[in-house]
Amino acid sequence: MIYPPQILLPGPTPVPPSVNLAMQQAMSDHRGSVFTKVKEHVLRELNELLDVGLNGGVAVLPTSGTGALEAAVQNFLLPGDKVIGVSTGTFGERFVQIAEKMEVQVRHLRVNYGTAFDPAQILDVLQEEQHDIKAILVTHNETSTGVLNPVEQLANLLNRVPNPPLLIVDSISGVPSVPLKVVRNHIDVIIAASQKGFMCPPGLGILAVSERARNQIIAERPGRLFFDLRPYLEGQFPYTPAVSLWYGLEEALHLLAEEGESQRLARHQLLSRISRAFGQASGLTPPVEEQFTSPTVTALQAPKGISPADFRNQTAKLGLQIAGAMGPWHHDYIRIGHVGAVLPEQLFEGLATLAHLLPAGFDGIEAAWVTWHNAITVDEEVHSK
Repeated sequence: MIYPPQILLPGPTPVPPSVNLAMQQAMSDHRGSVFTKVKEHVLRELNELLDVGLNGGVAVLPTSGTGALEAAVQNFLLPGDKVIGVSTGTFGERFVQIAEKMEVQVRHLRVNYGTAFDPAQILDVLQEEQHDIKAILVTHNETSTGVLNPVEQLANLLNRVPNPPLLIVDSISGVPSVPLKVVRNHIDVIIAASQKGFMCPPGLGILAVSERARNQIIAERPGRLFFDLRPYLEGQFPYTPAVSLWYGLEEALHLLAEEGESQRLARHQLLSRISRAFGQASGLTPPVEEQFTSPTVTALQAPKGISPADFRNQTAKLGLQIAGAMGPWHHDYIRIGHVGAVLPEQLFEGLATLAHLLPAGFDGIEAAWVTWHNAITVDEEVHSK
């Protein structure tokens, strides 16, 4: 029997069997009564999950995460508009690049790779610009480095500013694994995608929009047609949707609700601690400080004497797919994805595969096991009280 390779990537991520099964349902008319029930159910669940409020909304587009970023720029910004673009890694840089390609004027605030942004610094830049800023573009969870940025703190500071700019957040590798809410956290736009924490294949871009942002959607934006959010936010399908993916997303949302939001976050935080413990003990030192570390992806130093690409090729021969780093980290680091439908035992199995290729691999496995075991012990003690 040929076994499929194990995936420990920050995306695409493993798809649960029940989600795969849901996507095998017979094709149906996307404007007919059968599929309308699926659409309404999915949108209702997403509205609640992302807390858009009574007059906000969610748009689900047949596109990738980058397409969803582009849709955000096309709907809220015109050529000549001024924004602050904050980048802590490759995907923050991409968000800025998208805005610049659409002739938006970007005050680019770059933060060193491996470090989170400072909300106070962003507020200082906003004051320097004398509030002549239409939006702030930030990344919640920087996939390229494994950094979790303090978006909630930034949003709280902006909430005290009179007539603040729109806060548009790329949380493609964040939500729903790391909770972020439109109303509760004072976010204007949250951007997500199907292939990470939502445990579906790639192909759906998700934008959660506040009431304030919805009222600021540009009516006529040069060059925009497919990505006009207005019909999507009304629950319409202006163009053919990815029908099978919607069936899968419906089942994935059911699985997420069964697990529970706090339990989901706790699972991802445990996976992060296991990965860091393995790296520290096996000589693959994590470059990101623990206070900034992401719950969904962990960057590790590549083994000495071998390039990340060659090391990944070796792991692939053993049936394990891991990711390389990006940008200036490309030649020095690897990334372990532990997002979506990944359980501790699956992560442990993947780390055991890595251990076969490392001189101190057994030490790493022992450290990972102790971290996992201690978490189980604490959990049992909590539930026994």
